[in-house]
Amino acid sequence: MNETLLMIAGLAVVILIIVLYVAARDKETSRKLAMMEAGIDGLNQEIFKLSKAVDSLRKEMAGELAVLETQRDEAALAQIDESRIDEKIMPLARKMATLQERIDRIESDICTRVERLDGQVRKVTFATEHAAPDEQKILQLHAQGLDSATIAKQLRLGKGEVELVLKFSKIHA
Repeated sequence: MNETLLMIAGLAVVILIIVLYVAARDKETSRKLAMMEAGIDGLNQEIFKLSKAVDSLRKEMAGELAVLETQRDEAALAQIDESRIDEKIMPLARKMATLQERIDRIESDICTRVERLDGQVRKVTFATEHAAPDEQKILQLHAQGLDSATIAKQLRLGKGEVELVLKFSKIHA
């Protein structure tokens, strides 16, 4: 009797340790996921800002091109000496070249950041051993045409978890 009680207590301790280990791993995975989401949001904000800057520079270039064309038309009408027109055009042409270089750098920076983000996302693995069957079930139910809310209810999972699995399956597809 005493030996049986001791075995049950030992088994309870082992189960408790396993539960604590799984909870710790789940917490760590959630923390990593939150950090990755924050990083992705930050990069998306930076990409948005850079896109706005590129659009602004393009509008500025278009405006200066319009001014340049207007000056050229006025010069043709007034029959101004061509060398004076070139004197006015050259600073604008230099400025346009500078703006184009800035746009090229910004676009290159965006591409580099997106490639770096893609590499980081590929390094992170979110599927743990105990979550792999859920992931397979989610993908099977999605293939049957169910939406994420229905899948979440059916598998008793969070809707966000289901949507995350579906997003990552599309990324790795």
